[in-house]
Amino acid sequence: MAVLIFCILGNIIYVIFFLNNSGINGPSLVIYLLFFFLVMSIVPVEQRMVWVFINIIVAFLLIAFQYYYPEAVPMKHRDGFSRALDFAYVYFFTLLIVYFIITSIINSYNRERTLSENRAELLELSNQSKNKLFSILAHDLRSPLSSIQNFLEISMEVDLDEAERKIIHYSLLKETKYTRQMLINLLSWSKTQMDGVTVNLINLDLGETLEHTLLMQASLAEEKEITITNLITKDIRVVADHDMLELVIRNLVNNAIKFTPCGGDINISSENHGAECWIRVKDNGVGITKTNKQNIFSLQAESTYGTNNEKGVGLGLVLCREFILLQHGRIWVESIEDEGTSFFISLNLFN
Repeated sequence: MAVLIFCILGNIIYVIFFLNNSGINGPSLVIYLLFFFLVMSIVPVEQRMVWVFINIIVAFLLIAFQYYYPEAVPMKHRDGFSRALDFAYVYFFTLLIVYFIITSIINSYNRERTLSENRAELLELSNQSKNKLFSILAHDLRSPLSSIQNFLEISMEVDLDEAERKIIHYSLLKETKYTRQMLINLLSWSKTQMDGVTVNLINLDLGETLEHTLLMQASLAEEKEITITNLITKDIRVVADHDMLELVIRNLVNNAIKFTPCGGDINISSENHGAECWIRVKDNGVGITKTNKQNIFSLQAESTYGTNNEKGVGLGLVLCREFILLQHGRIWVESIEDEGTSFFISLNLFN
């Protein structure tokens, strides 16, 4: 509506200007051409031809009117110098306006093109991540199901002694645990991608919140004779989501267990840094290569096996990053190959 009113008023004002500024003997047609250029730069695409015809009709009607009624369009220039001066400043200001309009159009086009290219890159990355995720899931979900199927087939066809049954049970239990963790991460990540996540930031006692999680992880670590030491300072209160924080720490400790050899050590500690609390999960495992470190918090990271061939879909750290950002925190990693890895989480302290 604003564009329509502008175009109509512009044409009316031009007609008045033409009739009171020497008509075709003055710079009126140049100004009308400039007005037409401005109209073309702002009207919707479907209206452009309409305004082209209106511009042509108005211009020819005014020229014909002056031809048949020259006395109705008086000459306003006193002499040739004033007429030349009038054309000169109209040309100058027309040039400036055309320059700024064209520059604005070009800048807008370049900006939209850049945004379009960025969207295309993000879409391509998203598509690659999706393909990688599906390929990993196709393998890692099929494997434990195949193992269970094979065990059931063997148990029906062959009589197994107790020792053999225990070995198979232990193997299936280990695969089921990692598959369960993978499915938990997958469902949590899928929820963040589809519906978004509701974050419930509350005042939490860090030690109490993580105590149960670390005790459960300690029982998993016993299978590899890994010692988990809880060094979290007492009475530290942070602003966080209880369930999200537990999931993040569980994934980080699981990751540390996965890449720490038998007999290793894992330490979970906390430090206050100004208004922030830094939580550190440190292990003395195999470390992270420089290539993987760059993409460690994305699906572009290479999926690797643990020191006991533990499997993982690679979603855990992606989920950790997303959940920490939702809690207004930060997450980063420091690692030296063959010496160990430290994951850091920064959360706001409760004031």
